[in-house]
Amino acid sequence: MQKTPSRSADGQQDRVFTRCEHCRAVLPVRFADLGQAGGMVRCGSCGRTLNALANLYPAFPDESTKPIAPSGMPPMLQPHVEQEQIIDSGATTDAAEVPADNRGPVLRLDLEPEPAPGWMRLVWPVLGLILAAGLVLQFVGPEEWRLDPAVLGLGEAALPAAGDAVQLVSRDMHPHPSLNDAFVISAVLVNRSGRTVPWPNIELKLFDASQQTVARKRLAPSDYLSDDADLDDGLAPDVRLPVVLEMAVESSRPSGFSMTFYY
Repeated sequence: MQKTPSRSADGQQDRVFTRCEHCRAVLPVRFADLGQAGGMVRCGSCGRTLNALANLYPAFPDESTKPIAPSGMPPMLQPHVEQEQIIDSGATTDAAEVPADNRGPVLRLDLEPEPAPGWMRLVWPVLGLILAAGLVLQFVGPEEWRLDPAVLGLGEAALPAAGDAVQLVSRDMHPHPSLNDAFVISAVLVNRSGRTVPWPNIELKLFDASQQTVARKRLAPSDYLSDDADLDDGLAPDVRLPVVLEMAVESSRPSGFSMTFYY
């Protein structure tokens, strides 16, 4: 024999039952809870969301009981969005009011949103690892993998090393035509960096046949440029700069030379 529906102090029925359309579990709910949830609840048995208004019963139903017809549904309260609230079915009914032979497992109705898909939970950690790896490469990675600060808007473009930007494409050394202990060194310099770079300083070394240094000289741009050259212009990309130098040698006769560029 079924118990009579629960009623409030003013004699109005304040609780009904609904049946989960997925797992067929019976859930007790109050009108106030339905109003706050807009009729949407989550089954504490199977965890799926259902519309409690689609299957309302005035008393605990059995399999043959039909839900309340639309014309007989009690009026609902204005819905509110309060997703923090959790409806505990164990708090809305006493064990003695539900028949022991038709009582389902202890259920909990909650209004929490559906959890994010698994792939979305992996996106942010993966992006974080990629950004961290890129940051590490800026400090310890190969030079060609590093971003120019000017590209990132963090300052002026980094100046390339003079030895990487300026290269020798032609070179020659022969005795001075009028001085017995001097030699004439000629070379052609080219800027291969793709942008204008400052005029480099040059370190010139002369070697004998045993590769021993017999003379050394360091030259500033003003020492090898012509008088009409502008020291502020710099060396434009792919421009050939001929350089002719004279150097006296007091010891053994040199057999070769080297040029090193630096800033």
